[in-house]
Amino acid sequence: MAGGVGARVVVGRHIYGNLYGCDPQILRDESALITIIKEATKIANAMLLSVGSYRFGPNGGLTVFAIVAESHISIHTWPEYGFATVDVYTCGDHTDPKAAFDYIVSKLKPQKVEAFFGDRSMYKE
Repeated sequence: MAGGVGARVVVGRHIYGNLYGCDPQILRDESALITIIKEATKIANAMLLSVGSYRFGPNGGLTVFAIVAESHISIHTWPEYGFATVDVYTCGDHTDPKAAFDYIVSKLKPQKVEAFFGDRSMYKE
């Protein structure tokens, strides 16, 4: 049942957001974003399985992602607008997706953040 009715049998937490007014230089820095996403994985207490990235043109934005045993973490950037989106979804009581999200935000240094939370758990009556 949705909305947390009954006992939670599967734990899924999803925090995602829009970051405005980020430094375009860091949004173009593939190496820095990979380092940030690896550290965010540790902070979330998730098990890193793989990291990947894709650059959209020589000076364009990036998609950087971590596949973790518990789900995924991703950063998508639009440096020409100083804009990024961040997505952290983890399963399990042992993970802390908000801490990972907050860490990424601290590194991208946006002027404005819109954050959203989704409970993706399963509940049993």
